[in-house]
Amino acid sequence: MKTEQTMSVGTKQDEVTIPNNPVGSVRTAMTNLVAAPIAMIFSFNDDLVLRALEGLTQDELWKAPTDRNNSMLWVAGHVVQTRAMVLQLLGEPVDTGWGKLFDRGAPAPTIGEVNRYPSRKDIEREMRDVSPRLRAKLASLSDEYLAGPARMQLPGTKTVADELAFFALHDSYHAGQLAYIRKGLGYPGLAG
Repeated sequence: MKTEQTMSVGTKQDEVTIPNNPVGSVRTAMTNLVAAPIAMIFSFNDDLVLRALEGLTQDELWKAPTDRNNSMLWVAGHVVQTRAMVLQLLGEPVDTGWGKLFDRGAPAPTIGEVNRYPSRKDIEREMRDVSPRLRAKLASLSDEYLAGPARMQLPGTKTVADELAFFALHDSYHAGQLAYIRKGLGYPGLAG
């Protein structure tokens, strides 16, 4: 992993380059030991989420493993929509234009409804826009802000830092789902 020292608004930062990361390098504030690993988790997941979609047909992207699960494209859209929501919680205006299509508990689309949903390219494009913005925002957060009260009622969260850790876990959970579904479709695994 390559590390370069840079200066930005008086804060010493590291630029960590993750090989083949599809959405670029990661900037993490060295002085913020809380936000840096959270930004790194999101960055690792960028690669996993986008690689999970590679090479799949439209039918495979919309195939759910069971009638009680979501399809790969829905899960990927949910990941991006949730990252956009995290940015909004941190005060950054962002609108994917997808409304509530990927909200938790939203009904799974039927084959006839998939045209209401963004395409793989749309989801990938939005991820490539939202992800660097999220990492930049995380790098800009002060210790005081991170120690502030949680803005949502999430299990076990008391501070903004707790919420961000929860969302990094959420992101990783869904990256794992994508890898599992992809392998179930007969494709090679994403790691290992």
